[in-house]
Amino acid sequence: MASQAAELFMAFMDAHDMKVSMVSEEHNLIRAGLGLENTQLAAYFQFDPDDESAHIEGREFAQIPKDQVEKIYKICNSLNDSYRWVKFVWDEEASDLCCRVDAVIQLDSCAQEMYELMARMAGIVDDAYPKIMKALWA
Repeated sequence: MASQAAELFMAFMDAHDMKVSMVSEEHNLIRAGLGLENTQLAAYFQFDPDDESAHIEGREFAQIPKDQVEKIYKICNSLNDSYRWVKFVWDEEASDLCCRVDAVIQLDSCAQEMYELMARMAGIVDDAYPKIMKALWA
């Protein structure tokens, strides 16, 4: 059974005509796909069972060729220095550049808070994408 925070978030997104899907009720994991100006973003939301904290992970927004992977750590450091709301990391296991946000939440405002954090993440990813591509191919 999904946590109360996960259910509130899904209801909020549905009420605002934003499509989300429950990936795993057991892990309170929800996915939203976002079309941005420069790229696409898969946003995964995970709510802790105690409904006191949550995590957003943005994935699938930049394809990094295997021969460019050595550059990604420097790019992540530069992005993390430039943007304070998200943390960029290279997921070696999945071979995926991703960004992450953690939040302390309260049930009475968690849906709106997570929506706001998702919007901030999307804006940052959209702004960072050209910088990522430029750094990869420079």
